[in-house]
Amino acid sequence: SSDDTHAMVARIAPAIIMLLSDGLPRSRHQMVEALAPQHAKDEVKRTIMRLSVTGRLIETKHKYSLTPLPEPDRD
Repeated sequence: SSDDTHAMVARIAPAIIMLLSDGLPRSRHQMVEALAPQHAKDEVKRTIMRLSVTGRLIETKHKYSLTPLPEPDRD
């Protein structure tokens, strides 16, 4: 159900964001392997897809990184 999907993303997304917070792009495989001890592989893959579709992650050359935060207005 969509409630289950939302709960899964809410549970796993912080781990993905923490992993990528060092600024190094990683492949889906690298992220799945790094998070496998704590999270099911298929759930990590689905969460990566969800974060990508919603614009939280960007994919370049088969590697994902966090979407840069917008610059604050300096008016």
